[in-house]
Amino acid sequence: MKVYITRPPAYASSPDHVVRVTVDAANKRVGVEMFIVFSPNPSQAIAQDGTVLESAGKHYKVIAASAFDYELLKKSTGWADRQAWHLTFRWDARAFTDPIPLYTYSMATKMSAPELSRTTYQNNLSVGFVVPFADSTFEECSVTVNINPDVNKGDCVVLGVDPEDVERTDYSASAQVRELILLPGVQIAAPQTCPPDGTINVQVQVVDANDHPLVRDAEIFLEAVNGYLPKTRVKTTNGQASVPFMALGLVAGDSARIKAGFKYFSGASDADIQIRD
Repeated sequence: MKVYITRPPAYASSPDHVVRVTVDAANKRVGVEMFIVFSPNPSQAIAQDGTVLESAGKHYKVIAASAFDYELLKKSTGWADRQAWHLTFRWDARAFTDPIPLYTYSMATKMSAPELSRTTYQNNLSVGFVVPFADSTFEECSVTVNINPDVNKGDCVVLGVDPEDVERTDYSASAQVRELILLPGVQIAAPQTCPPDGTINVQVQVVDANDHPLVRDAEIFLEAVNGYLPKTRVKTTNGQASVPFMALGLVAGDSARIKAGFKYFSGASDADIQIRD
């Protein structure tokens, strides 16, 4: 499992803190703890039970904890191809919210993930659990952590993974990590023309974030603007699938569009078709 750390400018007003992420591969669980800076009492011993940690010469104490439970998340209706679960730490309440399926919410509201963050999350700190495919193993999922952009006011400590699997990125938000590195896409290809009331085959291909073909399989959701698709949901085989499109009721000069995407990320790709004799 890989962990990606970003420093969004929107979090510049957050207090001095440390986020501790503990990956427990044996139990398929990712623990998340929030630590806030404090000044220890010189006359008292510092707790050695994990509730206090030292970073950059400062002491931090834990004030909230939560977790992503892989097996529990898999039982949720939000579990799907191309999904990300988010924990939000609310500074006003000094507590984590429950994990929510990010793309389930953003699709329903028609917002992008950053827009959802600015409104629903109100730019509170967030930690993500990214699921590329519905059949992804725990190890194939990733964690994203947003912390204060000021290196003197925020840090992230990661336990349970190889240090080489922790990447401190130059991206300004975890949304960029998800879209540009972690999550798959789909490409759709179709003939440019179709005769009136005719039928053509449309091809779909699962791709990675760089549009390179993948042999991983996903459930692809399709939609036709004009014309007819007898299959609006198809499971790929070795990353590919073919579905028929019928120009039922369409005449020369009409046009159609076919959209392809995922359960909670529709319209990831589209193809235009002209109706011609």
